[in-house]
Amino acid sequence: MVNPNKRIKRPDGLGELFKYHMDEDENIHTIPIKKSIKDNYVYIYRAINDEDYYISDDETCFFFKEIVYDNEVVGFSAYRSSSIDEQSLVMQHIYILPEFRGNSLLEEELDEATMLFDSNIIIQSPNRYVIESLINHKLARVFDDRIVISRMAFMIPMLSQDEVDKGCYLEDYDIEKTNGLSKVSLIYDLDLCAVVGLAQQTDDDSDGDDESNFDNMSLARKVDDKDFDCLEKRKNDEWLNSGEYFDKVRSVVDKNDEVIQNWLTLL
Repeated sequence: MVNPNKRIKRPDGLGELFKYHMDEDENIHTIPIKKSIKDNYVYIYRAINDEDYYISDDETCFFFKEIVYDNEVVGFSAYRSSSIDEQSLVMQHIYILPEFRGNSLLEEELDEATMLFDSNIIIQSPNRYVIESLINHKLARVFDDRIVISRMAFMIPMLSQDEVDKGCYLEDYDIEKTNGLSKVSLIYDLDLCAVVGLAQQTDDDSDGDDESNFDNMSLARKVDDKDFDCLEKRKNDEWLNSGEYFDKVRSVVDKNDEVIQNWLTLL
C-alpha cells in the first residue's frame, strides 16, 4: 500500500502534465484543482491546509502540472486560458512545499511553461513572496524603494478603489461582482502588497467612454496581511490618504520610463 504521506517519486525528474479533455460533443471538461490535489497528493493537500493556502472548491484549470525537485513532486502549478490575450495562459496557482522554497522553482516553472505551452504566462493575483522571488531572479526590478516593474505580467480583478478600500481579502471576495473584468499590469507596490493597474492615457478628443479604463489595485491576500500587515499599511498610507496614490505611482513610472523600457527589452 502506498504511504499517502510519502512524496511521489519521478525517477526521470519530469513532472506529469494533466490537461482538459473534450468529449464527443466537443464539450470541454476542465480539471478540478482542489479535488485533484486531495485525491493524488495528500501530503501537498495537508501542507496547503496547514498554510491556509486558498483554492476555491469549484475552481478548475485547463492544465495541472507537477513541480519536481530532486526527482520528487514538491508542488504544482495550474493554468487556464486568458480572455484578454489568446497568446497567453494565466497561472492561477503555483504552490511549492515550504521546505523546498528558495530553489528557483518558480522561475524554472515560468521558463518551462512558456516553452511547453508556447505562450506568454500571466501570473494571477501574486502574493508578495512571488514578487520577491521575481526580484531576486532579476525578473522584476524595484524603483524608488517601493514600486516594482516586472517582466512577467500580472492579472487582477477589475475593482473600484472604493471597493478595495473596504478591506476584504481576495480569498473572501465574490469575484462574480466584477462581471469577469480583469486588468493586466506589470506594476506592484511592495509597501502595500498590491498589483497596481494604471488607466490608459486617452487623447483629449477621444470619447473616453470606456468604463473599464480606470486606476485600480488588487485586493489584499491573506498571507500578505498575516506576514506584512498590508491592510493596516493601506489604511495609513500617505499616498492613499492624500487621494494622490495613482498619480504618485504614475510619477515613479514616468520618471524612470527610459530605464524601464531599456530594461524590459533586455534579453
